[in-house]
Amino acid sequence: MQAFPNLSAGDVHIWQIALSGYQRSIHTLRSWLSPDEIQRAERFHFDRHRESFIVAHAAMRQILARYVNVAPLRLAFLFGEQGKPELVSECGGGHIRFNLSHSGNFALLAVAEGLTLGVDIERVNTEFAGQEIAQRFFSSHEVMTLGAVAADARADAFFSCWTRKEAFIKALGGGLSIPLDSFDVAFGPDVPPALLRVPATAEARPWRLYDIPAPPGYKAALVIEGENHRLRQLQWESDSDVLAATHP
Repeated sequence: MQAFPNLSAGDVHIWQIALSGYQRSIHTLRSWLSPDEIQRAERFHFDRHRESFIVAHAAMRQILARYVNVAPLRLAFLFGEQGKPELVSECGGGHIRFNLSHSGNFALLAVAEGLTLGVDIERVNTEFAGQEIAQRFFSSHEVMTLGAVAADARADAFFSCWTRKEAFIKALGGGLSIPLDSFDVAFGPDVPPALLRVPATAEARPWRLYDIPAPPGYKAALVIEGENHRLRQLQWESDSDVLAATHP
């Protein structure tokens, strides 16, 4: 097993977690969860959704436990008004910040030292990526931007915008209390990620928006406070307990 990576000030570790292929070990992974997490998992109607939740949260616990040197089952969390989790102070809260997102067959866990952050991954669904949905959730500027994108690139552009906006919402921890049309992100073919306009409540902090390389058919983005971050992508694999860096 490779050495677990060190996390220093300015580092951002983004763990990619495959959510499929764990049928043989799902009961073991389930045993790593808290009673509350098990209850949340059991609310899913379909087995595949239940198992994806179990794998994602078990992986999150195992990874975070290594950063703070606490057994996975001993990790405890606090939840903000909109449900964003943080580690309690006894388990590294305030020192280690994290955010989890999952969609389809993959999850991302972003971890940093003392920096507020949000991450989002989405499976590209061409049936969802329509102008009607954009008009409902995007700002007027973003709707016009999407309309100018060539039809064959529109689904990718839609989900670039969607993940960038969701990552920012998750960084703020505001959930549904922050309308998606209250801020603008830059997006489109070959357009670098950027926050163009933010709500007044978020202006006091500097924020940085990044695209995160994702598996084919997925889009992912990260928003984190501050500047001059060092991003490192890693891969979590449970069955062989391998923690392998995929990018330096």
